[in-house]
Formats: sequence, C-alpha cells, structure tokens
Amino acid sequence: MKEANTKSVKMTFKALYSYVLNTNYRSYAGVIGLIISFGALAILIMNWSGFGIGQRVMLIIIALVFTVINPLSLAFKTFQQLKLSPSHKVPLDYTFSSEGITVTQGEVTQLITWDMICRIMMTKHMVAVYTSRIHAFVIPLTELGEDKGRILTAMVSFTANYEPRLSKNLKVYTSGKGL
Repeated sequence: MKEANTKSVKMTFKALYSYVLNTNYRSYAGVIGLIISFGALAILIMNWSGFGIGQRVMLIIIALVFTVINPLSLAFKTFQQLKLSPSHKVPLDYTFSSEGITVTQGEVTQLITWDMICRIMMTKHMVAVYTSRIHAFVIPLTELGEDKGRILTAMVSFTANYEPRLSKNLKVYTSGKGL
C-alpha cells in the first residue's frame, strides 16, 4: 500500500454478530457446550423409547441450550449493543498505512502499529484485528468496499514480520493473490 487508505466504517449487525459467535464458540466453554448439546441429542435419539416424557423434555432442553437458545440470546444482546452503545452510533475512521492502522472516532485517535497486532481473524462478514488476546477492532467487510482485497493484502504483508495468528481464509492474501 503506497498511500494511506481511509475508510469510514459503521458497525453492522452481521459483522458484530459474526464476531460474537466466533468469540463464544471457538473458546473451550463454547466447544464443551456444543459437545454437551450434541451428546444430549445423541442420548435422546438412541434411548427415545427408554425415557419418560420428563427425561425427554430435559434432554431436548439441554440439546437446544447451546445450539439454538444461546445463539438467539447472543443475537438479541448483539442487537441491543448495536442500538444502545454510544460507540456504535458514530462511525470509526480507519486509515491503513505503512505505519499501521489509525483509528479515529470523533476527537479520539489511536495508532495501532503493525507490531501490536497479534491476530487477524476473518469471517464471511468481518475482519477482527486483535491487539491482545481479548481486545479486537471489528471491521465489517462490506464497509471496505472495492478496496477490501488491497487492504487485507496490506494487513497480512505488513504484519508478516511479526507473525500474528491468521485465519486460514486470509492465507490467500499472503502472496497478494487476494487483490
């Protein structure tokens, strides 16, 4: 990236929900929850006739907790956060340059140098730039527009010397083929 590229980004529900789901279901607790839900479903199916109505209902509820109820709860919380949080009301301006990513919102500006990035995760709807194990900047991919490939390639190439963890789907940008 020869010149700085600035994008004004407004958070979208799809991007924030994608981030929340990935954060929850890629953790140990999320994986264990899914194992419990699918295990309860398997036990229910294998022993349907051996269980009474109360036991069936309990196993159905356990099966639904992490596969249906929790994702719906997370969707509702994400929607509330997007509507009620003042930080999501004003767009963030991201400036991508050879020094790093400058994030501006109103009067507040922060420079994230490339060496500060420890992980870059991309899903269908967003890219999350982690500066620590728990702190990330979530950027909706739709907001990057036609510069998406160039920006992602720059992010991957500028951070290559620091070897952050990259999502598998970002590997295409390591050689510049994602342009």
